[in-house]
Amino acid sequence: MKKRLSPLCLFLVLGSVLFAQQTTPNGWIYNTLKTGNGPTLSTNNGALTHNELVDADGRKLVSTYQIGVPDYQLISELSPAFQQAFSVMQEGGKYRFIIPVEDFREAMRSASKIPLPGDEVVWVMELIEVLPPLPDGARMIKEELKNSGTAAAYARFNSLLESQTAYLGEWEVNQIGYLFLNSGMTEEAIKVLQYNTKQHPQSGNAFDSLAEAHYKAGNTEQAVECYRRSLSLNPDNDNARAMLSKLE
Repeated sequence: MKKRLSPLCLFLVLGSVLFAQQTTPNGWIYNTLKTGNGPTLSTNNGALTHNELVDADGRKLVSTYQIGVPDYQLISELSPAFQQAFSVMQEGGKYRFIIPVEDFREAMRSASKIPLPGDEVVWVMELIEVLPPLPDGARMIKEELKNSGTAAAYARFNSLLESQTAYLGEWEVNQIGYLFLNSGMTEEAIKVLQYNTKQHPQSGNAFDSLAEAHYKAGNTEQAVECYRRSLSLNPDNDNARAMLSKLE
């Protein structure tokens, strides 16, 4: 009589394979939390991801899950170490990378001043979509603002929308809106963030950002409307709730 594995045994066997430790081409340990069935990521791609970075004390340093907005990255702009590590990912998959702190600091130059306890950080990456290798639109506008001023930066933003030669997802447009808002370009910021709400009408974060721009412009009625919309889309938005208590 042929013996069959029980469903529980089968789950445990599959789980042991799925969550087994593996090693990236550059020597980092990783686990596959969810297998992907799409294309494999390469240096010739852009990547749309949800990600969460946790230090050795369990402190979340970065989490796109908290605001519900994925992040875009042009893979060729990453350090060689991250390019090699992320080459194991497939679209639709979710991975946990265990990265030595010194490697992390070297690969992420901007992290050199962040206090990091212990010897490792954990970066969970969920590869939502493999995309064409377009440059990050927010970075382009930031450089334009720095080099050529506010008017040129706003003109460049509109040019990129028409030409579609840069990646301008929800997160990138939101960043651009805040670049203008923090540079005193309140009306331009409102237009940019209005565009974002039209492109992402179910995003509580997009409406929260537009509400803030209206608030800073003195448009109280519009700010209240946007905060209400944000809170209806995301009932956990404590900022919107606090601002409505202040404004109503």
